[in-house]
Amino acid sequence: MTLPRLAIFARAPVAGTVKTRLAATIGATAALEAHRQLLMHTLARLAPGSGGFAPELWLAGPVAEAAPWARCLPLRQQPAGDLGARMAAAFADGVSVLVGTDIPPLRSHHIDAALARLAESEVVLGPTVDGGYCLIALRAPSPLLFADIPWGTDQVLAATKAAAGQRSLALLPPLWDVDDAADWRRWRQAAAG
Repeated sequence: MTLPRLAIFARAPVAGTVKTRLAATIGATAALEAHRQLLMHTLARLAPGSGGFAPELWLAGPVAEAAPWARCLPLRQQPAGDLGARMAAAFADGVSVLVGTDIPPLRSHHIDAALARLAESEVVLGPTVDGGYCLIALRAPSPLLFADIPWGTDQVLAATKAAAGQRSLALLPPLWDVDDAADWRRWRQAAAG
């Protein structure tokens, strides 16, 4: 039996190109280290065998930069285009669920829950507390869900729900993500505890 595919979307760990909002307060070098830690955390939590899905790492930027962290996963290059175009391409390629790498509370049971909800819903979203989403699952590719979305704003979830139109949609419980220094402190405190 073939497992549903999970795309873990990440940027290649290159200073100055990752966690740019966080870098504005803690610096590019510290933001790069934060990105690496979050990437490793996500890959550990969603490793093969952790749930009923087959994870893949989809990288934006130089794939060779992530090789040390992706040894246990298929490694894919994100296509050209804005975030929406790249996400739409992953679903067109056969992915069932897509997540990012800056959501510390995300676990395999969230992916399994999204896949289960696809039985009755065409679209499943895992909201973030800041108005975005950290997980999207689709029963079938739907490029319109990724067009004209104000990525990086607190309107992403609302715009995506509007784009869903008449499609049946389910929401998972909201999670928090790491965008700024306060989020980074929160995760460091949680990880230390």
